[in-house]
Amino acid sequence: MLKYLVVYASETGNTKKIADEIFYALPSDSKEEINVRRWNGRHDAETYFIGFWANRGTCSLEIIDLIMSLHKKNVAFFGTCGLGNDQAYYKAIEQSAMVWLPEDNNFIGSYFCQGSMPPIIRERYEESRERFSQAQYDRMIAIMDEGLKHPDKQDLLRANVFTDTAIHKIPSTENYSRIKDIF
Repeated sequence: MLKYLVVYASETGNTKKIADEIFYALPSDSKEEINVRRWNGRHDAETYFIGFWANRGTCSLEIIDLIMSLHKKNVAFFGTCGLGNDQAYYKAIEQSAMVWLPEDNNFIGSYFCQGSMPPIIRERYEESRERFSQAQYDRMIAIMDEGLKHPDKQDLLRANVFTDTAIHKIPSTENYSRIKDIF
């Protein structure tokens, strides 16, 4: 069994960038990074860093399947979203994924940052412009334009710090064994 497994879903490459940074920041040689589409239950670890891009405020079904399958693991979430740099929104994304995490796991935190959205989203905004006030439309376009710069170096640095913080929330092996026995 690995010490750490970084599993991610990334449609545009944004979440993969964060996954790469988390993988790099992990202190062990006993680690692996894989796309969730290659995860098949044969990869196992003590600690999972699970990454996804937010689609309508939640994660994909393949990520939900992974989250639901975990028991007695240390689990962290990370990801990217195109709807701006808003901590309340990030917390809502975390909570939407937490619904699927069985209670016998040890949740060690989450990190989300803004990511760029594909050009087709901008086209959809432009096609449906009449459905929004000018202020709403301008705000959506501004968020989208800002997202083109993300994840940036600061986002990657924060992912690195998050990784260090999360692994320090993992109980020591001796204490964790006792906790696992309780469940």
